[in-house]
Amino acid sequence: MDKNYDRVPVIIPALNPDNRIFTFIDALKDCGFSTFVVVDDGSDREHKNDIFTRLMECEITVLTEDDNHGKGKALKEGMSYVYDNMPDAYGVVTADYDGRQSAESVMLVADKLLEGNPFVLGARDIKGSNITKGMRRGYKLTKLVFKLLYNKKIKDIQTGLRAVERSLIPTFIEVKGSRYEYEPKMIIEAIRNDIPISEVDVGPIEPINMGEDTIRVSKNYRPFYDSFRISVVLFLNFLEYALSSITATLVDFVLFFILSEYVFSSLELNMCVLLSTVCARAVSSTISFLINRKVVFKSYNDFLKTIVMFYVLTIIIMLCSAELVTIFVQLFGGNKTVTKLFVDLCLFFLSYQIQQRVIFKKK
Repeated sequence: MDKNYDRVPVIIPALNPDNRIFTFIDALKDCGFSTFVVVDDGSDREHKNDIFTRLMECEITVLTEDDNHGKGKALKEGMSYVYDNMPDAYGVVTADYDGRQSAESVMLVADKLLEGNPFVLGARDIKGSNITKGMRRGYKLTKLVFKLLYNKKIKDIQTGLRAVERSLIPTFIEVKGSRYEYEPKMIIEAIRNDIPISEVDVGPIEPINMGEDTIRVSKNYRPFYDSFRISVVLFLNFLEYALSSITATLVDFVLFFILSEYVFSSLELNMCVLLSTVCARAVSSTISFLINRKVVFKSYNDFLKTIVMFYVLTIIIMLCSAELVTIFVQLFGGNKTVTKLFVDLCLFFLSYQIQQRVIFKKK
């Protein structure tokens, strides 16, 4: 395994940093790292004249923002700088200086990157960390929301310790987001593009020992507010991702209501439901396929193969919907459209996962 850390610049975002940043960088140098890009995310004048001036005197690259735009923006600035100015870099490692990661943890992530893993997350032991209850609950909340919405278990979606292969930097630079929500959205982008995600256990969060001045974690992180904001962003991102299916579903419901209540209402229940479902789904599925292929999943797979797979899935889901609606109405009574709403909501998530993982999966 190549352990040439000279080819792995470490990007450190910083807002009004204290002397821990020097302790952290010195520890990284002892581990063999030699290239650092510190991004000043709009720190005040006092810190610019003190901490960042001293960093530049140590021949460390400092990128300066006049205003505070957020950690996500700082990370993108750092990655963009490395991509444009360091052509020999194998990739980058992003890390926080404030004690949430140790120099040894950075080594573990960099080693995983150099082994050929394109996107690596340093998963911290949140349960065993000496942090506040508010922070621990915030981490658990975002982890749970992510698992429910994206059906993928990630140990630590908020970790700032991650490694990115050079070829993936342009992809992650294009990800929207400027603050703490940017890091979870990087993981979403990796899932969308079928980028392998590797995780390395890096142990609990340990503060850098500064004697009496030791600070547990960054004061810039607000446990409840930032965790809530990240959860909202994850949910909205999911809705944006599934927008075409939602649109098609609404069209499907409207057509089903009109057909079942007015056009085929005189027929037997099972025939009324079946014909209404088939006609409504024929229109809505065409809308769904076109939007999913070009807008949502941005798939360039073989058109004929994709459309055949899509309509096979559509037929299966359609028949399941018609049969389940008929069974539920016969067993429990109630309105056909309301029953269909419940049934199709469950089938919607099933169809969404199959489309994402199989039909429109990027090659």
